[in-house]
Amino acid sequence: MAEVVLDGRQLSPEQVAAVARGARVRLASEAARRMEASARSWADRGDPHLLRSKWQWLIGGEAPAAREELVQRFLIDHCAGVGDPLAASEVRALIVCRANVLAVGHSGVRPQVVERLLRLLNDDVLPYVPSIGSVGAAGSAALAHVARVALGHGGRTLSDAEPLPFLDVNENEALSLINGSTLTTALGALAVERAERLLASAQAACALSMEVVRADRRCLDPRAAAVRGHPGGVAVAKTLSDYTLGSQLVRVGNRPDAFCIRCAPTVLGAAVDALAFVRQTVQRELNGAGDNPLVFDDGYVEAGHFHGAPVAMAMDTLKVALVQVASIAERRVFRLTYGQLSGLPSFLVPGTGANSGLMLAQYTAASLVAEARGRAVPGSTDSIPTVQHHEDHVSMGPVAARTALDVVELVSDVVAIELLAAAQGLEFRMAGEAEVDGALVAREPMRPGPGTQAVHAEVRRHVARWHDDRVLHTDLDALGSAVRSGCFAGLR
Repeated sequence: MAEVVLDGRQLSPEQVAAVARGARVRLASEAARRMEASARSWADRGDPHLLRSKWQWLIGGEAPAAREELVQRFLIDHCAGVGDPLAASEVRALIVCRANVLAVGHSGVRPQVVERLLRLLNDDVLPYVPSIGSVGAAGSAALAHVARVALGHGGRTLSDAEPLPFLDVNENEALSLINGSTLTTALGALAVERAERLLASAQAACALSMEVVRADRRCLDPRAAAVRGHPGGVAVAKTLSDYTLGSQLVRVGNRPDAFCIRCAPTVLGAAVDALAFVRQTVQRELNGAGDNPLVFDDGYVEAGHFHGAPVAMAMDTLKVALVQVASIAERRVFRLTYGQLSGLPSFLVPGTGANSGLMLAQYTAASLVAEARGRAVPGSTDSIPTVQHHEDHVSMGPVAARTALDVVELVSDVVAIELLAAAQGLEFRMAGEAEVDGALVAREPMRPGPGTQAVHAEVRRHVARWHDDRVLHTDLDALGSAVRSGCFAGLR
């Protein structure tokens, strides 16, 4: 696994995912130089009693006199998370994302502080971070749990790793370690990286279904997509056309299809465009100075650029887009398993009555869509004032990002179910079999396009054809894992 180098400018969702999976990380020398210059500027012009000032503003009363005690109290007070801990991969993503924000060089933080965060990653000393308790603006409970372990102030870890020794930091450095919307961005980066594979798989599954229903190829006409002008719609129409190129099943002049087939380029294309917007937003946030104060050569600025609204709204956009992908995929599964619509055996297994076939697969798809819809409720619309109305508008970005990851998982299983059903249905078409009055009859065998043949072969690499009922969970689990790992991305 390649080493990831943090320069504060080029961290990508793919690199975040690589670190989440265990890649080692180091700080680029140019980023260290920027950080040193920023730290000197803070030392010359910054407020050495920054935490004390904020303590009095937010809480009132006198703060502890000694800096070390003040920092420790500050971190302990913010360690207020509850719920199940973040997974180790998510903790790693959180740490690398905060380190890169500091590496931008506008936080007034010494490079030694980032090196300490990277030591957590490279030595696999992962803090125990409760998943609930951050509101996506200013001080983050999740980052406080990380900072406490990183600075040697105690705290729990996910393993029996030796605790790190004490590191003395100034008040601004302590604040910078827990500031901003980094939890939202870290989870968002993982969601983006996974959603890329998911959308590629969804297009492969849709192409397979188009073969089974003998779609009218006119819905893929590039001229029609181009004059509407949405880039995602143009791209998806081409992808589906490429998959089905050379097909004897998907042809111009076939009967016009239901909207779940006919409008698939539009719906999937809209999701592709939404993901492009989300990726751009997350990419900017990964490499932006989301902090307060922000340090410049001639002084520092106290502003509000720690608020998580940009990424929170992007995560909610992603959830809505993926629910559309799941909803339209489930409708195709329904058509494939409904004999009166497909002309194939009901539930795609002969002898229905003795066999349930893929009946329960469609049940499960419907359940998954309902689950995804519930989690797609926007988190970013639910601001609740905190801290005595000083922080009277917050992003709730962690809620949006955490549920976005949930939606990615749920929709991956819906796409897996479509792949299972479409592969089963395609075999009847390739064998020239149809159902008439409850009996299989011979028809002319028809060949799908080479691209969809490759998708079908990939499905069969993971699961066998259904002849009689067996445990469905095993097949769904295998195909769900294949979708998540990207096995169906780029097969055409």
